[in-house]
Amino acid sequence: METKALRQVLVIGLSWALVWAVFWTIASTAIAMLDPDSIDPGEPVMMVAILGSMGVFSGIAFSLLLVFWGRGTPTDLSVGRVAVRGLLSSAIVQVGYLNHGDLGLMANIKEALLLAALGGVVTMVWLAVARAWLRWRSSKRASA
Repeated sequence: METKALRQVLVIGLSWALVWAVFWTIASTAIAMLDPDSIDPGEPVMMVAILGSMGVFSGIAFSLLLVFWGRGTPTDLSVGRVAVRGLLSSAIVQVGYLNHGDLGLMANIKEALLLAALGGVVTMVWLAVARAWLRWRSSKRASA
């Protein structure tokens, strides 16, 4: 993989993971405010470890799909195509997490499907942020 492609994988993967982290921070803060008794001691640390790694791996898988399966720049793709790649990348990463916990494989598969769908949503948010960033950056260059 050439240096430009590797840089693109890292930038896209980490920015995607940042959107994932913001989502889970908002979700866990809402849960903590609405039902604080549902969070066990030590659970926030485990959420960061599990969901954080899941976000980074999904972001890297997403960026690899964009680099190897995309044409043009990622922000030129349609929302639907980007969402499908986000869902697929999240689903690929979920395979590595299917054997966790003690709820059983079926419960983990249902959770994996939900998290894969969330990957599609996160990807659409990532695309909106990336497009806004590019517009802002190009307007700064034009005014300079």
